Amino acid sequence: MEEEEKIKGMVGEVGLIRDEERFNAFNLTISMVLKSGKPLTLDQAESMIKQYRKELLGKEVEISAITVPCPICGKGFNTEQGMKQHVRMVHKKKKTKKTAKKPSKKTTRRKKST
Repeated sequence: MEEEEKIKGMVGEVGLIRDEERFNAFNLTISMVLKSGKPLTLDQAESMIKQYRKELLGKEVEISAITVPCPICGKGFNTEQGMKQHVRMVHKKKKTKKTAKKPSKKTTRRKKST
């Protein structure tokens, strides 16, 4: 069974457009900036535009929500930055509370007897 290639990107804008046929109905629009993984030349970018226009425009697509799981507790987040903030604020605090150093006892030196 062949796995579908996933397109990764960053959502740039989410908006509403009034439905032309029904005044009180709206359609949701999503604008997305695709991540190619490497810098593209103008020719490569134009080639990708043609490819995506041919494959995607006017076609029904299915978008799944991207969830970034916390590596410690498994809680899901919309962005990697949100997950990192969660780790800093929740898990690092717990860790520092558990590993807080106990006050050290003062050591006294014994004088050597001669």
